[in-house]
Amino acid sequence: MEIGVFQKFTASFELTRSKMRAGAVVGLGGFPLYYFIWQDVFPQGYENALLRALCVGVLVCWLVVDRFAPDRSRAFQVLSYVTLTTCLPFFFCYMFLQNNASGIWLGSMICGMLYLAVAVEISNFFMMFLLGSLAAVATYMGLPHNEIDPYRLYETAPVILFAFGGGLILKFAEEWTIHHNQKRAVALAGSIAHELRTPLLGIRLELENFSKLCRDTALTGGTDNARHCDEISGRVNRHVLKASHMVECLLLNVRDEAFDSRGFTYHSMQTVLDDVFARYPLTEREREIIRVREHEDFTFWGDSLLMSHVVMNLLKNAFEAIASAEKGQVEIYFSRIEGKNAMCVRDTGRGIAADARTKIFDRFYSNTQGGAGLGLAFCKRVIDSFGGALECKSEAGEYTEFRIWLPAGEAA
Repeated sequence: MEIGVFQKFTASFELTRSKMRAGAVVGLGGFPLYYFIWQDVFPQGYENALLRALCVGVLVCWLVVDRFAPDRSRAFQVLSYVTLTTCLPFFFCYMFLQNNASGIWLGSMICGMLYLAVAVEISNFFMMFLLGSLAAVATYMGLPHNEIDPYRLYETAPVILFAFGGGLILKFAEEWTIHHNQKRAVALAGSIAHELRTPLLGIRLELENFSKLCRDTALTGGTDNARHCDEISGRVNRHVLKASHMVECLLLNVRDEAFDSRGFTYHSMQTVLDDVFARYPLTEREREIIRVREHEDFTFWGDSLLMSHVVMNLLKNAFEAIASAEKGQVEIYFSRIEGKNAMCVRDTGRGIAADARTKIFDRFYSNTQGGAGLGLAFCKRVIDSFGGALECKSEAGEYTEFRIWLPAGEAA
């Protein structure tokens, strides 16, 4: 238990602790209140003021220690484990047995199982329920007790098993969702680190060069280094712009709300493309491998800034594919087919495998190392909001082509 189940309890203890604080407050009021209800208002066959007082005392002890104990205190974690096991499965199971498996206490025990499932992860839910139930049965058998009708106990077994099994399944589904959300968060953090590492490294190197030039100028008294200082300043500025662009793109990509179409209007696709080349801090190598075919401009209904980010995302993917394959070029061209306009971004890099092409527009899916899987999902949402479509054609090892199809707009 120390190595496996309890270790999982300690790993998620910070979250469990916050839930226990709320549960302890409910328990402090619930244990005495329901003693009055089941003793005087709706009398049951059995009540135990001493057991309820014990549970209240355990909760008070836990709340007092909670004010001072750190999360990593092993003694406090053990106390928390004992508190949950005593106040939920042990108490409700014992009272269920003493009340001859009555319907009220069957429902109460299921509520206790529900509270426990909310408080802890799945393995400890199972372990606490098992330990608490066994302790309750042992206490029931070892102390003077009311006789229980075996048939009534057997009759409730399917309901208990159904509630217990359902709790396990729902808890597993919750933990699976949490685990995958954590993986997505890690992927997003990795994507941010990956995207920013290169421009920040470039800034550091350029500043080192700039510092060296300043020292040389101070020593020699020459003025020729001024031109080199200007060049370095320009490169630093491009690195900063690239880092800012990456952050802006990531922030846009991660948002999941619908786009406000009230501000949509007609825009020139050529103007958007020119804006991308002006804003996206391309390296000399990247400028060398881009080819833009001669084409006729067209207009689209939408938002120019959002479209700029779509084109930037597609270009970034193309550059990454070429860098991975260590070959290739990027080609951009416009076309018009059957009354629809299209802008195409084609690269001859590594291509995309057939099984991956069906998933590339899924949110959080990525077939690249360190990718967050947000860029293409964002692109598709934008183009869909413009009334268009984004499609991909590719052959592994040969090429990838993204086509942005848009309804025909006003004459450009």
